[in-house]
Amino acid sequence: MKLRNLEGGWKKAFRWSAIAFSLLFLYSAGIGIVPTQVSRGMYLMFNLLLCFMLYPLVRGKGGGNKVPVYDIVFLLLTIASFGYWILEFRNYATRIGMPNNFDIFFGSVAIILLFEATRRVLGNTLVIVGLLFFLQLYFGPYLPGTLAHKGFSVARIIEFTYSSMEAIFGVITHTFAQYVLPFVVLGAFFEKSGAGMFFIKLALSVTRGWAGGPAKVAVIASALFGSISGSSVANVVSTGAFTIPMMKRVGFRPHVAGAIEAAASTGGQFLPPVMGAGAFLLATLTETPYAQIALMNVIPAMLYFYWVGCAVHFEAKKYDLGGLPDDEIPKFSDTLKEGWFFIVPLILIVVFLVMGFSPSLAAFWAIITCIVLSWARKETRMSPKDILDALELGGKNNVSVGASIGMLGIIMGGIVLAGLGAKFGYLVVSLSGGYLFISIILTAIVGALIGMGATQTATYIILSMIVVPGLVKYGVSPVIAHVVAFWFSAVSNVTPPVCVSAFAAASIAGADPMKTGFAGVKYSAFLFILPFTFIYSPEILLKGGSIWETFYFVGGLLVGIPVLAAGVQGYFLRNMGKIERFLLIIAGLAMCIPEPATDILSIVIIAFVYYLQKRGRGNSNTLTTA
Repeated sequence: MKLRNLEGGWKKAFRWSAIAFSLLFLYSAGIGIVPTQVSRGMYLMFNLLLCFMLYPLVRGKGGGNKVPVYDIVFLLLTIASFGYWILEFRNYATRIGMPNNFDIFFGSVAIILLFEATRRVLGNTLVIVGLLFFLQLYFGPYLPGTLAHKGFSVARIIEFTYSSMEAIFGVITHTFAQYVLPFVVLGAFFEKSGAGMFFIKLALSVTRGWAGGPAKVAVIASALFGSISGSSVANVVSTGAFTIPMMKRVGFRPHVAGAIEAAASTGGQFLPPVMGAGAFLLATLTETPYAQIALMNVIPAMLYFYWVGCAVHFEAKKYDLGGLPDDEIPKFSDTLKEGWFFIVPLILIVVFLVMGFSPSLAAFWAIITCIVLSWARKETRMSPKDILDALELGGKNNVSVGASIGMLGIIMGGIVLAGLGAKFGYLVVSLSGGYLFISIILTAIVGALIGMGATQTATYIILSMIVVPGLVKYGVSPVIAHVVAFWFSAVSNVTPPVCVSAFAAASIAGADPMKTGFAGVKYSAFLFILPFTFIYSPEILLKGGSIWETFYFVGGLLVGIPVLAAGVQGYFLRNMGKIERFLLIIAGLAMCIPEPATDILSIVIIAFVYYLQKRGRGNSNTLTTA
């Protein structure tokens, strides 16, 4: 996506607008109280202002270095329509059901502006989905089967979407304004202060002498940085710029290097303390403390990275790929001494969450701590300019994150006003034929399809409204059903034909995007398996079951994951033939079922394949470059 290269007065206008955007919500997070209508209205207003200044009318084409006249009109309409909502908020209660002409006019303008901003930043897919949910409110009587409803007038649709706090200005906007934006700004401070490079160097020092060392650096660094950035694409761009060239240097094929980085970066969305933006919405929609949501995801996230690391290990052994020369790898103690203070904000976030403080307050003090501790070393000190640059970057980065929020509000408003939530639940049950397993598969498919044209957060929200009610009807706990949707919302990051993380990694690796995407499926394969375990073995989420049951299941996975990775990669002690690969894949999958019978079967199969490999009966075919 090509952005405008603003110059002169417009560059300054964008810079100070982005800084003001960040400062307003940092003030709200840690210093003072901002009224609800101001918080939600200003969040959407700033998003649109920055969008219309930065993103050109035609996607994929450069927009010059200044804002054209038609976008100036959009900027003025944005200020007018959202400013009107903020100022008139207290008066809406006196005219519920009787909107005046100004309400209808400014409501129509705001809705059109949100559609246009989403189209510019994210493309047409989410716009089409939003339009369908918006139009069905009027054409309700003509919808098929259980989806049909009485329909609503144009005035009522606009009033509910714009004037109420159930749609555009609803819980999604509130969550992003109060919780997500402060962490986006925190990510910008980490980026500007050099934390990304510190985590890469730290991972590099840890993996000294490991097979395929740079690839394992990518896994560790993406886990560390991804837990802060909360964005898989941002993770790819930040860490991949260093790790992908290192992987290629020691012999990893370009599309494999890109696939490894994409798979590892996707996992950052699930790793506490920050996780992805959708995690805050998950906590809000399920009315569950964010600290509990983070705790539930610790074990699955660590297991996911364990899977990627195992897959990388057998890839390296298969192709005899080593690491970088020792003289190019920094010492762990020296690296830690240089940037230890980058770890302190992460610890602080965990402490705040455990103590019961809000995530936004944790983010605020993490930013303050990052600034103060940067002065521990002369090379990392953040000057006033650096701080302003980080604030600008935070506001700018939020545009790509928050561009879908108004559209998601429109979609949610359409579902709430028409009462479609329960109907979608019955529809999922009907399509799955009464089988929970099939319902979970439907969740994965819908997540992959919607994710082709929407961000991970947008995909999760749509899944939470369409598929989660169906899972709940099967008796699945609402919070577990939402966690399943949250994980499946990430599959489109690495599944062709539209796999944004893989495409971003491919551009850095100089590889074919589709080839990188298909390789990414292999390295993130456990992402498709874990959500099933959430429902059938909730002890992995620390929900239900005893501590012993959790240890037993996780212990089985610690054995099964490398076995499954070896089968997928075709290498155990040496290269394997098809039969041996098939046997190890079966053994690895069986270990994902916490039953003594399947564990015994797995152990027998593993021992048998080990015997064949040890005796040299494995296939010693020449390796291909496929």
